[in-house]
Amino acid sequence: MNPRILNYIGFAVLAISTVLGFQSLWGILFLYWTIPNFYSGHAFLLSEVSRAHDPILFWLIQIAWVSIGIMLLLSDFLPGWA
Repeated sequence: MNPRILNYIGFAVLAISTVLGFQSLWGILFLYWTIPNFYSGHAFLLSEVSRAHDPILFWLIQIAWVSIGIMLLLSDFLPGWA
């Protein structure tokens, strides 16, 4: 499948799920974004952050994305957790 089409479909699915109040797809997306970062050593916040040059910021970004992803998943599957 064409990656551009996949992006459009993904965006539409995320928008619809947000309107319907389902946050878990955003949680999955946040967790998905962290996987390549662990292997590449690069993250993107407002600009590229390198694990080699800014290890503290790199790991803070990773921790934040994983935490946000887990919280968004829990908000749908365990609504009374917080």
